[in-house]
Amino acid sequence: MMSSRLRGLLLLLWLLATSLSGQAEAIRPRLSKARYDSLLHRLQASRPDTSRVQLLVQLTQDLLFQNDDLGTDLQPAMTYARQAAALSHRLQFDAGLIGSLYVLGQVHEYLALDTLGPGLIRQGLALSQRQGRRQLEAVGWLYLGEGYTSSPSEQPAKLACFQRARALFHQLGATADEAYMLKCVADVHLVQGHPEQAIRELLEVETLYRAADHRRMHYTYDLLHASYRQMGDYKEALRYGLAAVESAHATQDTIILGGMYIRLAVAYRELKQYPQALVNYQKALANYEHNGNAVNVVTIVGHMVRIMVMQGRAREALAFLTKATAPYANASPHITQRIADYNVEVHLALRQYAVAERYVNQLVAFLQTGTADNGEKTSIYITLGKFYLQTKRYPAARHNLQSALDLNQHMGPVVRLADLHLLLFKADSAQGQFPAAIAHYQRYKQLHDSVFNETKNKQLASLEMQYDTRKKEQNIALLTKQTQAQQASLRQREFQRNALVIGALLLLLVLVLGYNRYRLKQRASRLLEVKQAEINQQNQALQHLLEEKDWMLKEIHHRVKNNLEVINSLLETQSDYLRDPAALAALRDSQNRVHAMALIHQKLYQSEKLAVVNMAAYVQETTEYLLESFDCQGAVHIVLAVAPIALEMNLATPLGLILNEALTNALKYAFPSRRLGQVSVALTETGPQQFRLLIEDNGVGFPPDFDPEDDHTMGLTIMRGLSGQIDGTLRITQTPGVRISLDFRAAAKASFSIPHELPAKA
Repeated sequence: MMSSRLRGLLLLLWLLATSLSGQAEAIRPRLSKARYDSLLHRLQASRPDTSRVQLLVQLTQDLLFQNDDLGTDLQPAMTYARQAAALSHRLQFDAGLIGSLYVLGQVHEYLALDTLGPGLIRQGLALSQRQGRRQLEAVGWLYLGEGYTSSPSEQPAKLACFQRARALFHQLGATADEAYMLKCVADVHLVQGHPEQAIRELLEVETLYRAADHRRMHYTYDLLHASYRQMGDYKEALRYGLAAVESAHATQDTIILGGMYIRLAVAYRELKQYPQALVNYQKALANYEHNGNAVNVVTIVGHMVRIMVMQGRAREALAFLTKATAPYANASPHITQRIADYNVEVHLALRQYAVAERYVNQLVAFLQTGTADNGEKTSIYITLGKFYLQTKRYPAARHNLQSALDLNQHMGPVVRLADLHLLLFKADSAQGQFPAAIAHYQRYKQLHDSVFNETKNKQLASLEMQYDTRKKEQNIALLTKQTQAQQASLRQREFQRNALVIGALLLLLVLVLGYNRYRLKQRASRLLEVKQAEINQQNQALQHLLEEKDWMLKEIHHRVKNNLEVINSLLETQSDYLRDPAALAALRDSQNRVHAMALIHQKLYQSEKLAVVNMAAYVQETTEYLLESFDCQGAVHIVLAVAPIALEMNLATPLGLILNEALTNALKYAFPSRRLGQVSVALTETGPQQFRLLIEDNGVGFPPDFDPEDDHTMGLTIMRGLSGQIDGTLRITQTPGVRISLDFRAAAKASFSIPHELPAKA
């Protein structure tokens, strides 16, 4: 028998282990604001059980994603993660504790308040290993690897974590997750300066993602763009860069478009195609201004300024730089450093050396703080090298340019390396170090020619790249449709096979139960013939039989409920392959009806009294399920007035289906365009063994030409048929919304069945 704790464990396992996506992409898509607010509301009303742990972990993880994208405050995430860990420990909910330790470790790493993050993740990892939870162990290796920095000393450990996670996902047959981890491995190899190896791995990632029907390919394309650019193959780099942008638009994953436009612009700039570079920088600037990312806004402004300087528009560049960076004059040191960097270049172009030197001093001071990352160091070293070279301080120029070359020797783009060798050639020539100067110039020509020999006709190359990209996407779309058609056919056959298996199992269950009852009856007959002296001894055996019967009845209800949930899952699977809205709506209505019946059996096997259903709890869970099914939590308010009534199953089942149909009609039609409204549900005792069910809404009511007494839709036919089976009186009126009342007696002995006299067209 599956307990609520086990169901919660499986839910959390799915949440943590099946939602991997890609490097720089969220492990799972960020929640919409409406969904996030709905989870918060559910958290406030939740009980301290495993479901609350799941909500806390999910909210924490989403706040981490929001921090990645939008810089959201993480203090609430710390609170949620601590509560999840404490509650999991109190409930002895091991899967929840593992997930809580993972997200708590991530929050510590994001806030950088201490060094506890990796230790917390390792605790969760060790617990998953002890319990043999390989999916959760794989997720732990991913989180542990993400905690390492991109410094050369930590890259081997980062790579080892990602490779262990990939191996586990491969063993589990999780193709999409294995592809994600291989992409992480490729990213590390790219940072280590091995773009050829990264490209081989990323092409394998593309193949795995295609096999898993994964559509968000733009992150993989973006890494391929970076790898080919680092190799100096700009034709392939631009082809994949353009494909990444198209894929992001196609999947509406536009929050990362700014970074993709920047990388495209950099490639065009390195090819000296300045107009195309500026167009892409403008798109990136609009994206980041919308998202409020100050660092990226200033960076893009600086890149545009550098292009304008290269075009001989230094004064225009200075005016643009001054105006665009004015709001960030008192920002963080990392932002003010970038502004100083760009000012040096502009004032050098204007030959205003004194002003440029003031900004140079700011850059030197920032380097001395030791907080600059490798990218910032590279940019500053190049700017200082250019300044000292132009002001004829050649030893200082050579020192800074060589420092930049050392940082980029194994991982820098080819064009940048070529430019550094050219600058070092000028510095060595000015100092009379001609052998070194000649070596730098030869290296410059070698690198320069490796790039620009393939781009002699830039316009033709650009057209070819765009055509190749479009053709590749069309081929991919065609293959995807073919794969989907094949999968639909396979799943349809699987559905038919499963339906036959389920029918056979149900028939076998009925036969077994009938045979078992026959054996019980025979045993009872034999016991009546035993001597009076043996009655006391046989009482114990009879008591055991009663307990066994109760257990079996619970097991029957539980298995019937499980079989109904299997049917519900099959309907859900079938809906994935339907595009007709009417068919989808019909499937969802069928799912809700199946759920209403399954909930009756769940209440029976959870109850101490196996013959009756607690209607107050049943009505509350049914209304909550339907609200969530139609996503009406924020628009429709449910008012419950249900007396503490317990009904037998032969009354509770048709009554639950009538309630399901009435609420479904109210949620679907009473409040169009997400109009706010209220639905009241009441179940009262009007006399001895007499009851009334009342469902009333304040919605738009019936259409002018609608007569509920003459209507033959499926919902109303089911309600009339079921009310007749229990000898009830059904009344449907408009007040001005819709009011449905049902009077019935508990003494009615209805034989429950779904009405078969349905209309030809509902």
